[in-house]
Amino acid sequence: MSAENLYLHYVSDGPPRRRQTISRADLRDLITSRRSAGRRPASLEAYRSGAPEADAFTLSFDDAHASVLAHAAPVLAELDMPATLFVPTAYVGASDAFLDWDDLRRLRDLGWTLGAHSHTHPRMSWRLHDEDDDAHLARLVDELARSRERFERELGEAPALFAYPYGEAPPIARRAAREAGFECAFTVAGDRAWDGDRLAIPRLDALETPPRQDAPTAFSVVVPAYDRVAILADVVGRLAGQSYPEDRYEVIVVDDGSPEALAPLFADGPSNVRVVRQGDDGFRAGQARQRGADEARHDHLVFLDADVAVDPDFLWHLDWVHRRIDDAVLLGYLSGYNLHDMGLIHRPADVIGADVRGLPIIPDRSREPTLRACLDNLDWLEDPWTLTYTGNLSLPKALFERVGGFSDDFVGWGLEDIDLGVRLHRGGGQFVFSRFAIGWHVVDPDETGWRNPFREREPTVERFGGYLTNLSILERRHPGDPAVQGYVTRSRADIDETCAKPMTVGVEMGGEARDRSTLHRRLHHVQPGGVPKHELLDRVAYAEKIGARTIYALGGEPAEHPDLLALLEAASRAVSWVSLQTMGHGFATPGLARDARSAGLNGAVIDTFTADASLHDELHSPGCHARWRKGVDALRDADLELSARLVVTPRTAPGLEGTRRLLEALGLGVSEVVWIDCTPRDFAHDLPNAVQHSRR
Repeated sequence: MSAENLYLHYVSDGPPRRRQTISRADLRDLITSRRSAGRRPASLEAYRSGAPEADAFTLSFDDAHASVLAHAAPVLAELDMPATLFVPTAYVGASDAFLDWDDLRRLRDLGWTLGAHSHTHPRMSWRLHDEDDDAHLARLVDELARSRERFERELGEAPALFAYPYGEAPPIARRAAREAGFECAFTVAGDRAWDGDRLAIPRLDALETPPRQDAPTAFSVVVPAYDRVAILADVVGRLAGQSYPEDRYEVIVVDDGSPEALAPLFADGPSNVRVVRQGDDGFRAGQARQRGADEARHDHLVFLDADVAVDPDFLWHLDWVHRRIDDAVLLGYLSGYNLHDMGLIHRPADVIGADVRGLPIIPDRSREPTLRACLDNLDWLEDPWTLTYTGNLSLPKALFERVGGFSDDFVGWGLEDIDLGVRLHRGGGQFVFSRFAIGWHVVDPDETGWRNPFREREPTVERFGGYLTNLSILERRHPGDPAVQGYVTRSRADIDETCAKPMTVGVEMGGEARDRSTLHRRLHHVQPGGVPKHELLDRVAYAEKIGARTIYALGGEPAEHPDLLALLEAASRAVSWVSLQTMGHGFATPGLARDARSAGLNGAVIDTFTADASLHDELHSPGCHARWRKGVDALRDADLELSARLVVTPRTAPGLEGTRRLLEALGLGVSEVVWIDCTPRDFAHDLPNAVQHSRR
């Protein structure tokens, strides 16, 4: 048996406003109550040389949230309680929600142990679609090596302790931890049982909420269906064969007007599966789901699409959440879902009859950027309803009825789920996301007449007619709601871009950069760890699909993205011209500019702040201007077409003339001017009229 190793995430200065959060007062009570019970405080460091005694207790925090320094550290210092912080290094300084490296140095100076929590916080058990077992292991080892390298670079030493993201430690994750050089690694467990493996030391959730009831949640699973008989039969068979108690769930297949009635398909099926006919109008998904909800006998509803396959324990994952969180709106994961369908799909031949637990994961591209930014904590988001897909959604029936269920206004494909999500959020639903409640989205590439117009190879505005009508309905149903109006505006812009076939497609790389300026977050959209390779390649595929001629990579320092060359190679095959925006410093790496040119790069736009070396270094970091010049020279030597993006601030504007002369000497024309906290009218500088201007 191990010591009582407790872990937490976030700390508030008053009553908790979010899940996984403890107040300062409750944190103090947690520690004093353990001591009053005779338990001795200890540090996880003790596992490096042995183990704390069974009557000891330890405390650790995951995710490096800013509240750890602001609210936890003072309480622990007051109580002389040691603690460990497990840091996902890609998130450090990514936003105000997370600690930066100076903050981590302060914690270390206060006596905290700093451990690694990976670089980008992945589910380590997931094998991705383009990986075999060896590639899966290599990715995990690289993930942990990047974390240790970042520690070593910023803090002078690599950590000895590691905590597995999401608490799961399958054999491949433990092997990766061993190969990366960690001495001890910590899982999440339901009790303190331990076999002595120092790469699988259990930790307990200090805020674990006991189930509100002993009996498993009673679910009515609603599956709207229209044709697709083979896929539907497989999906329903998996639901009927759940490991969940049969008397605690039912499956309702709603035949949404299929040309051939679906009821005979299940005539001899399990007793907890029944079919109801919605009508003969053809594809009215929202109305079909509503019909299923009206027929439901149980107090929780599960909406699952007819092309989403689940594993035998799927309902247990839902039950774990719903027995602990009142009014939970649980959004499950959809492997293989992509609004634009870039060809990475789970095909029927790969899914039907297979054990889905052995299938690879195709990341849920439409939601991953938002989920990464908030570490899956939907209560961090002002508008979590934008992630509402009824392809894999569960919630209490009473909450569903309280907000009015599905609207009958929407017809055809799209937005009835977003409309429901808005009302659930406004009506007090507690949005939760789970990577364990997973469904594999099955797509038949040979299918014709699909409902999603974004999948079209030659999309037209006319093809989006029904979706545009539903957007107007959504707008009309929520008048005066700026968040909904913003969603509608963005959606219309996406349609315009898709149908207009722009000549240039931007590929956002995520804003990662070692030498960031103090204005980095105002100039770049930062995604922790940078945008993953599969999302970059999706964007390239989109550019090829719509017939774009140019791909422009941007965001922070693309030169530091580990998948830059792979992106350039794919982009050069898809379009005729490939360019990127760079801060310049990254190309100081010997040979990188020429490698980029060989991989397909044709041009670059270089961020330029000032010709004053000392001011440049003050805005970035010591020695940064010299690296900038070295990077610019390397790009020039690589025979690339170059220009400058001039960044003007109140501090750099007085030296603007000198900066222009430097650019002229380097042969760099100004293609864009970005004004930050000032305008051209504030200074008597004559900038070329032909360049693009913007304000931040």
